[in-house]
Amino acid sequence: SVDTNIPNATTSRKDLASFATHIAGGYTLPGKERARFGLEYNYASGDHDPTDGMNNSFQNLFPTNHKFYGYMDVFAWRNMHNARAQFNITPIEKLGVQLDYHMFWIAETNDQWFRANATTPVRNVANRGQAKNYAGSELDLTLTYPVVKWMRLLVGYSHFFAGSYLTDTGRTDDADFVYLQSILQF
Repeated sequence: SVDTNIPNATTSRKDLASFATHIAGGYTLPGKERARFGLEYNYASGDHDPTDGMNNSFQNLFPTNHKFYGYMDVFAWRNMHNARAQFNITPIEKLGVQLDYHMFWIAETNDQWFRANATTPVRNVANRGQAKNYAGSELDLTLTYPVVKWMRLLVGYSHFFAGSYLTDTGRTDDADFVYLQSILQF
């Protein structure tokens, strides 16, 4: 049994029976640009009946999801299907360019759609069980450049395209995210 009696949890103490999977592959073209194409699929089970005394929603113990399921952190590896296409290239020396496209579905609409921390629901509404399961898609563009040996800059832009799940459960808005970060390496 797992005690999920914590703030923002969707269940109390229940038996846990869940699973997740990750499948990825890609191909890197020869050449100094190191162009790479990749495809990926991620799945984490959801709880189809929150009242049956069993929790089937996968519990990611140490979530750090933006690197894997979109930089906007709208999804946790919990109650989700995620298909991803990726393209990386180094068009000029040292400049890394990456383009990711994610598509998201809710695995079980009777369960919650969870944010990246894996405990906070995106939308806690009563009619979610009747909603279509397509949550939306996300496009991520990132540029990385090493300024000096011990520091890289990363600039990114992301756009989330709202899907039918959001339309069926309330307000529907796309979202944009722009960021700049420095990465120090010791």
